[in-house]
Amino acid sequence: MNVNARTVRWLLTSWAASWFAAMAWHGGMSWHFFVQGAQALADADDPAGGLHLYAVAPVLQIGPVAFLVTEALRVFGGRPDLLAAQLLGTAGGAYVLWQAGRLGRRLSPWPVLFFVPVWMYLAVASTHLDDVLALVGGVAALAAARAGRPILAGLLLGLAADAKPWALGFAALLLLLPGWRAMLRASASTAAVIALGWLPFFLADPRTSRALHFTIANTPLSALRALGFTDPRTPPWDRPVQALLGIALGIIAVRRGRWPAVLLLAVAARIALDPGTNRYYAAGAVVGALVWDLAGSRLRFPWWTAAAALSLFASRSIPLPAAIHGWITLTYCLATVFLLVPRQPTDYGRTKPAGPGYRRMPVWPREYRPGCGQTQRP
Repeated sequence: MNVNARTVRWLLTSWAASWFAAMAWHGGMSWHFFVQGAQALADADDPAGGLHLYAVAPVLQIGPVAFLVTEALRVFGGRPDLLAAQLLGTAGGAYVLWQAGRLGRRLSPWPVLFFVPVWMYLAVASTHLDDVLALVGGVAALAAARAGRPILAGLLLGLAADAKPWALGFAALLLLLPGWRAMLRASASTAAVIALGWLPFFLADPRTSRALHFTIANTPLSALRALGFTDPRTPPWDRPVQALLGIALGIIAVRRGRWPAVLLLAVAARIALDPGTNRYYAAGAVVGALVWDLAGSRLRFPWWTAAAALSLFASRSIPLPAAIHGWITLTYCLATVFLLVPRQPTDYGRTKPAGPGYRRMPVWPREYRPGCGQTQRP
């Protein structure tokens, strides 16, 4: 590594460390939910705990995997368990950066600059461990699918959904596996892991189904209101449509060779139709945008990552009318649909000469397309 590269690495590490320090001291805003839920889940003798947890407290829209990880971190006790969760979340962000670089071109400083503040808000300031695990699991599942490892891809996707149910919207990434048998094996693996995580609760207490119908306030800042849905709380159709729309968009993306957009499209479908407007939601869009910018975009500057960080995260610090924030969110989410537009017929190895800032996304000939038996780049 030359001096300049070493200096850049040091500056980026300092950038991340400064954000961690700034957010850690007064961070952990949501950590008490995880501690309370983990304690209740571990207390099998409590009629309000154990496998009755979701029946008694449907407000806990946190998956069992996140509670199990929390319980493991509680060994540190008190304030140290929060710090351990924050460090774990930070390590998850480092993994996402590393894996996104492996999926696409070599990681450059620009994506890191935009990614770090948003991720640190999720992992350190709010300490939403469930979303951290869901996003890390989604990126890992995508990498496993690209490597042609069906069981691992299905396992990781299932664990992501067991940490946060909305991660099921990433399911289209399984279409990247080579051949229908691999896809079926991965789907069976995902279904088995999800059943293992959630079915015991439904079998132990049928009232667990209440968690499926739990609603939250439809805030004035939501993109859902900008779309014209003014229900005071979550519409009954909302959650299923979020998942189905995310999966459908992901399927179209894979079929058109735009696989790096799968995560971003699933997150955009969720945010566009979600009545909640928690600031940490932006981390999902930034993760998806990062994968697209590094593995799918032709441009060197990470425009989608920058736009997600500025429009969905930084703009929330600007005192604008609530409806304006909703329209900003909706505009970004709708813009992601343009990632599905096919490129000009310059693919299959016959492209225009590359100019400054130009990077061709691989578009595979038939024998290299997902589902045709090949998993590596030609």
